[in-house]
Amino acid sequence: MWVPDAPHDQDDLAGVRRLHRRGVAESSALRPVAAARLLRSALRALSSSSAAEQAAAVTLRMQVLITLAKVDSELRGSATGLALLDEAAALLEAGSDPQVVVALHNQRGVLMIRFGQLHAAVTEFDEAERFFSSAVALEQANVLLNRGSARMMLGDLRRASRDLERCATVAREGELALLQYMSLHNLGYLEYLRGDLPRALRTMDAASQLGLQIEGLPLLDRARVLAEAGLGREADDVLARASAIFRRDRLAQELGETELERARCALMVNDFAAARRFAAMARDRFRRRGNDPWRRTAELVLLQGDLAAGRPASRLVDPALRLSAELDAQGLRLAARTAALIAAEAHLSSGHPDAANDVVTTIGSGSRVDPITVRLHRRYVQARLDAAGADLGKAARQVRSGLVELSAYQASFGSIDLQTASAIHGRHLAELGVALALRSSRPGDVFAAAERARAVSTRLPVVRPPDDSATAELLAELRQTVESLRALTQDRAAPAPLLRRRRELEQAITARGWTLSGTGGARAPAQLGAIRAGVVAADALMVMFVEAAGLMHAVVIRDGRLRLHELSSATAITELVRRSRADLDVLAQPLLPGGLSAAVRGSLDRCVAELDRSLLAPLGVDGQRLVIISTGILGQLPWGTLPSLRGVPVVIAPSATAWLGAMAPPTRRRSRQVFAVAGPDLARAKHEVIGIAAAWGGATTYTDQAAARPALTKAMARGSVVHVAAHGAHQTENPLFSSLRLADGPIFAHEMDQTTHTPEHVVLSACELGLATVRPGDEALGLTSVLLHLGTRSVVAGVARVGDDLAAETMIAYHERLAAGQDSAAALADASSAAGAPIPFVCFGASWARRR
Repeated sequence: MWVPDAPHDQDDLAGVRRLHRRGVAESSALRPVAAARLLRSALRALSSSSAAEQAAAVTLRMQVLITLAKVDSELRGSATGLALLDEAAALLEAGSDPQVVVALHNQRGVLMIRFGQLHAAVTEFDEAERFFSSAVALEQANVLLNRGSARMMLGDLRRASRDLERCATVAREGELALLQYMSLHNLGYLEYLRGDLPRALRTMDAASQLGLQIEGLPLLDRARVLAEAGLGREADDVLARASAIFRRDRLAQELGETELERARCALMVNDFAAARRFAAMARDRFRRRGNDPWRRTAELVLLQGDLAAGRPASRLVDPALRLSAELDAQGLRLAARTAALIAAEAHLSSGHPDAANDVVTTIGSGSRVDPITVRLHRRYVQARLDAAGADLGKAARQVRSGLVELSAYQASFGSIDLQTASAIHGRHLAELGVALALRSSRPGDVFAAAERARAVSTRLPVVRPPDDSATAELLAELRQTVESLRALTQDRAAPAPLLRRRRELEQAITARGWTLSGTGGARAPAQLGAIRAGVVAADALMVMFVEAAGLMHAVVIRDGRLRLHELSSATAITELVRRSRADLDVLAQPLLPGGLSAAVRGSLDRCVAELDRSLLAPLGVDGQRLVIISTGILGQLPWGTLPSLRGVPVVIAPSATAWLGAMAPPTRRRSRQVFAVAGPDLARAKHEVIGIAAAWGGATTYTDQAAARPALTKAMARGSVVHVAAHGAHQTENPLFSSLRLADGPIFAHEMDQTTHTPEHVVLSACELGLATVRPGDEALGLTSVLLHLGTRSVVAGVARVGDDLAAETMIAYHERLAAGQDSAAALADASSAAGAPIPFVCFGASWARRR
């Protein structure tokens, strides 16, 4: 029986309460070591207090034990935490403080989550809710937050959302800032589970605006969203930061989850060794904690890595089936289906399609709300199963359906960065589609299969972001930072802090764009009949290059007929392209010694001759106007330098659908206005733009200090032709920050989507601004590709460096021909041929000609 508190013991209990509050604060801040130290001090103080047997002291002991259970479960494992809760429960009597009862059930539910007993956890939270009428806002909010988390893990997103919304309301009304933050952040995570990644990021950002300094967990959840969007490298960068925080604070569970996500990111980029290392670390960590559900999840990632790395498939079947059953028994249905699909794949790779079919039959069809990775994996396995049964048509339909799902997923993003990055999830399905088409040996099937998966972002609606003062301020600081770096290039030590700040600014600007949602679905690829008609109307020959199983193939459309050609090694072609571009870069150097120049020119001639023999000689192009649908690095090949293409009009397009769209008459006619901009520190730039103005019989020119960002923005909005002679740079790792340097600093590709209209034809005559970073699905990202995405029909740009004098004279000659009525591809071919030296300019998109 409890006895009333003695008045003279209140000071002892007040000190214990202070220790408990401080322990709670440290625990909430994810500092379990400090929290455990304070809470154990509180227990010692209670044991030595003369008030230890009084009712208030017993209640306080229970509260300290409950909090310590949470902390010790982090440091020593969930079993230790449950033992402390049992100790607290032994002190319960009829009439105990309802708030302590709520806290006890809540904390037991939290540990049930850690054990993977999700249904048992929800039962504990439901029991806690029975005492809400006597519980304070803090305890109510805690229970609602945790039950919402458990329901998210169970896939009960509707009830989870309701719990989290209630938690946010209770926290807001009770002025519980931390719980308000956590509920809002978890609502963002719920949107991630629903598949609405931009909304997930917006909601998480809204939580961060509450001003609390929360470390670790927000980074882990944000990284999960980025990985689902296809940004494996960016996600891993965030995870590395989270890992350091969790390691510092000895948060073993969160550290294990972070290692597991890093393993998944490594799988995304085919780094199988790193994937195995991280997944094994996570598995071992979860095993030491006695956390079987998470251990099994880590084992699932290990199996995925083994399958992708080519481990003998027959050895994977039994472990995958066993793991599937174990995951299913714990209510982890999605993970169980994934393990079963791995078993089915392993059966197929082992030559046992009947056994694979038996496994797939038990899985079911899944759900439309499953993550895109799970849905595409299901399509991939079913397509392989159909192909194993010799039903290539059914297999191809599975691939088509999966790629339609993927394009709808890409369309959910408003950011071109995420639209292109998310294509990575469909790479295996797209490769399978092409492989199946090649098995048929039908050129039309190969063309359609490649086109379906190629440059889907070019078929998505353009989403222009709203005016954003915060982004404008970040861009202004980035411009200043880039200019400061340029001024300090001679001092090797000075740029380090500036480089770090540049990276931080680029990340912050990019992240703001990720929150933009898409505005519609993807257009279907153009029908083959329409493409053939377009090629005939253009009096051209179309060549689509397709890479499969290490070989380059080509589908040629000539006079409306299609032919399929097998070419040579894709690896050898890639190396030749790189060597030819490197040679061109060297030849562009001023004052190159004659002997070295001759040697490099000889190397270039040999490279382009071999490329000509590998890529074009088998096709018999015969000097006919050419439309090339490139793949991979072929989009960066200086095609006009190939012997059989000198003087031949050539256009490079990301897809046949994009080319056909760019060839269509514009829906909005604008008056012919030509603008020419000469950037700073380019010796012949002013001469170039003056010559261009003369070629057109008048053009608006901007030189010296007038050649600034406002001038280029005006030109882009009003001009039908815009020529920019300015230094620039393609950023391979961060292509949206490829830039042109103007009088007032750089303008970035990221900023181009601020303009409502874009010119029909753009020429970028200095540096290699035709380069792009090519992501899976032939999704190219760079300054030229951004302009094409925004609606510019034709872009002429370099794919290697070119000398200033040569560029200026070639561009003046080019515009003279363009103004005289030649189309851009023909004008570029003639001007380059007349230059008498290799010219690395390429006409991208479609050919453009002035309207009379």
